[in-house]
Amino acid sequence: MKRTIVFLLSAGFSLLTIAAENLIPYKILNRSEMAHYKVSYDIEVPIVGNRLPNEKELGAISTYLVSKEKAHDNSFVLFYLPGMKLGAGAYATAHHQPEMKVVIMKFMLSQYPEYRQYAQ
Repeated sequence: MKRTIVFLLSAGFSLLTIAAENLIPYKILNRSEMAHYKVSYDIEVPIVGNRLPNEKELGAISTYLVSKEKAHDNSFVLFYLPGMKLGAGAYATAHHQPEMKVVIMKFMLSQYPEYRQYAQ
């Protein structure tokens, strides 16, 4: 029985490692936690090729980060592009309550000259 449990745990860690390798680059700018009620992240993601990160890519990062956490009632991930000011509106959000929902807010890019071409 112990061997089976160890094997299953090892397989689970391998899946997390593989998932992390397939993510677009990101940087954790801030993480905050309020007991079991919520965890939130501020994440910086780059332009991918010549386009903005999409819902699937952002959702994969969010799912990966939340999967590494202990259980919280709510999990929030705010995504910023390089040069965006924290607290002044994110490019996208992902909420886990408990189902994940990603919302991209291109209109937030209009205040940054370097991203206006993408705000249309």
